Amino acid sequence: MRLAGLFVTSLALVGCTRDPAEEVCPDIADGDLVVTEVGGGQMGNDTLHEWIELYNASGRTLDLLGVKVRFRRIDGSSEVSILVRRELPAAAGSYTVLGKDDDLDLDGYLDYGFASDFTTSWLGAAAVDVEACGTKVDRARYDSLPRTGTYSLGVTPPTAEANDLPANWCTDATVNAGSFPGSPQKANAACP
Repeated sequence: MRLAGLFVTSLALVGCTRDPAEEVCPDIADGDLVVTEVGGGQMGNDTLHEWIELYNASGRTLDLLGVKVRFRRIDGSSEVSILVRRELPAAAGSYTVLGKDDDLDLDGYLDYGFASDFTTSWLGAAAVDVEACGTKVDRARYDSLPRTGTYSLGVTPPTAEANDLPANWCTDATVNAGSFPGSPQKANAACP
């Protein structure tokens, strides 16, 4: 009996032939990235446009490799997380767009595709947490997304404090040349 246990343990050890991947821990602090716009499944040219925009408020270039974005239903019933799995430089003052698309075949308004992580339907009401190394960098919340346009932070320059106030958010009904809604990769219009 003891010999059989030793054999099973030996097989288990042989089955693991490589070391675990090292955790990537980006040098990003609270408030360095700000959620500025959410596009949630609006149709344009018969294509769903599901994406989130992050503003680099750090004053320096950041690599978003290892950044985690958690979408949690307001009622707490479910959560979907995405992880930036490749180098993704974001210049100071830039807007980076992460979308529910194939990262190897991105639409022009996207900088990173997370379709392999986000396999569920887009969340209609959610808290969105941006994290680096288990530390919260920013949080935004929406109770619903507009049927036409995007949920947009209308404050320039965007800050983590400004996106905490519901009065600073509004619908951006702009339709761009590519027939997608909102203002991905650029500053948002001021809210009325």
